[in-house]
Amino acid sequence: MKEYTLKEYIAHLLVGTPLQQPAQSLREVMNVRKRWKHPELQEIYMESSRINKMMERMIQDSMNCIDVGCHIGSMLNIMLQLSPHGNHIAIEPIPYKAEWLRRKFPGVFVQQIALSDTPHEATFHYYPLKSGFSGLRRRPQMTDDNSFQVRCERLDDVVPSDRHIDFIKVDVEGGELDVFRGANNLLQRCQPHILFECTHSGLTSFGFTPNEIFNFLTQQHAYSVFLIKDWLDSKEPLNFEKFSHTMQYPFQAFNFIATK
Repeated sequence: MKEYTLKEYIAHLLVGTPLQQPAQSLREVMNVRKRWKHPELQEIYMESSRINKMMERMIQDSMNCIDVGCHIGSMLNIMLQLSPHGNHIAIEPIPYKAEWLRRKFPGVFVQQIALSDTPHEATFHYYPLKSGFSGLRRRPQMTDDNSFQVRCERLDDVVPSDRHIDFIKVDVEGGELDVFRGANNLLQRCQPHILFECTHSGLTSFGFTPNEIFNFLTQQHAYSVFLIKDWLDSKEPLNFEKFSHTMQYPFQAFNFIATK
């Protein structure tokens, strides 16, 4: 398997250090041209800061969190800052990233696996130049596919049955519904807040529809699904039509919050 890029390695080193915020601010400045070129995507450009505000309000100390698709640990670091006394779990299939996470966050239970609705072995498509787009489905437009085999487990089998979970972040490039199905017991038992990525292209790659993931959360588990900006402003949750519409161009969101 081809290893990481220097850019990604430096980004990993900065996580959790005093230099992380200045580096993020510099990245935002460098993205000004993109914002100017695509003003219709303003909601997407604001999503990261809104997610941070949402987590600051939602996560309290001693809450237990799970980061599914942990990448280099940026979100996990926020979880640890907000809940330093919680028991946290990180799921990351890419071996070198899992090892980075273990070294940087020794108090976190890091699992180098993927999550699904059944235990099995699967092909994981790893893209060194854009590793954040790696996942269990191949992206035809990506040319640097370095595939490897990974063990898939159910989240219900990973989390101890006596462990209460308060907050879950899921970003697995389209396989979010499989993750939820494999966490059915946990969702019933703990009713955690869920921050999840959801896009039409990601769902389609797994053969899912927006209706399936929306109904799983709202009908089977009685969650309300919000745009993050709407949750921050105490507005009403989305109905299905609005949920599906937000994922059409120009996108209103790539990430949503499900809560009770």
